[in-house]
Amino acid sequence: MAMRLCEGLPVERFAINHLISADGNYELPLLTSFPFTIKVFSYAESAQAFPLNWHERLELFIPVEGRGSFRMGERTLTFSAGDILVVDVKSFHGIHEFAGANPKAIVVTFLPELICTLGSLACDSQYLIPFYFQDELVEPVLRRTDRLSSLAHAALRKLVACYFGAAGGPHVEAGCKAYLLEVLYTLSLHFGFSEQAQAVVREQRRMAERLRKIHSWLRDHYAEKISVADAAALCYMSESRFMKVFKKATGSTFVHYLTQLRLTEAVRLLRETHLSIAEIAARVGFNDQSYFDRKFKEHFHATPVASRRHAVQ
Repeated sequence: MAMRLCEGLPVERFAINHLISADGNYELPLLTSFPFTIKVFSYAESAQAFPLNWHERLELFIPVEGRGSFRMGERTLTFSAGDILVVDVKSFHGIHEFAGANPKAIVVTFLPELICTLGSLACDSQYLIPFYFQDELVEPVLRRTDRLSSLAHAALRKLVACYFGAAGGPHVEAGCKAYLLEVLYTLSLHFGFSEQAQAVVREQRRMAERLRKIHSWLRDHYAEKISVADAAALCYMSESRFMKVFKKATGSTFVHYLTQLRLTEAVRLLRETHLSIAEIAARVGFNDQSYFDRKFKEHFHATPVASRRHAVQ
C-alpha cells in the first residue's frame, strides 16, 4: 500500500544541509499564492547525516520503504512503511535513523494559512489541531495498522496523483487543497480533540471574531495608507494588544498580512487587466514601484513582468 504512493514519481536524494541556517531553521521557499509542496526523498545514498531542524511550515512524514526512528523534541518515535507522522515543527526534529534496502519517504509540507487564516470559518482551525496540540501521552503517528489508515492513504493517493499528475494551474491547486483537507480531517478523527485543545480553539475563535472587523475593512481599504495604530483602533485595542492578538490569530504580523493582501490583488490585476506595472503598484497601495517590485519578487520568486508573461502563455 505504501510503496504504491510513490510509483513513477520523481525522487530526490535527501540533502538539506545547505537549506538549514545557523540557528537550525530549514528554509524551504514556498509560493505565497499556494504555499504547499510534496517531495519524495530517497535516503539510501545520502552522504550526510540527518540534521535536526525547525521551521514554521507544517509537515507530514510518510515512509514508503524501510523503517527507522524520528526525533521530535525529547521524543524518539519508531516508524515503518505506511505510517503517517504528524511532525511537531515547533521543536527540533528530524530522522534519527532510516534503514532498509531503499529507504524512501514522502514529505508533505505547507503553511498553516493554506488551511486557516484570519477570514476563515471557525471550523477550519480543527484541521490543524493535530499539529498544534500534541499530547505527550499520545504518539503523533497514524500507524498503517490503525483503523483509519486506509482512509488516510486513499486521500494521500489522490493528493499525490493530483500534485504530480498535471501541468499546474488553479484546478490542480484546488484539487490538492481538497485532498489535503481530506487527509487532515482523517488525522483529526484519529487523534480526537482533548478538552485543552478545544479550549484553545474556542479562544482562537473569540480572537478571530474580534479581528473580523479589520479583515472586512481591509478587503475594501487595503490600498489606503493604514498603520498598526489605525488597525488597533478599529478593533478597540491598544497597539501592543492588537499586535499580540493578530499574530496569535493569524500567525503573521499585521504589516506582513497587509503586504500579502496587496500583492495577491496585484497578481489578479496583472492577469486580468492591461494596466502598467506602475499603475498596479499604485492601485494596490505601493507608492514606490521599485519597492513593489522587490516585495513582489520576494513573495512570488518572480518579477511582476515575468508573472504577467507567464499568465498569458
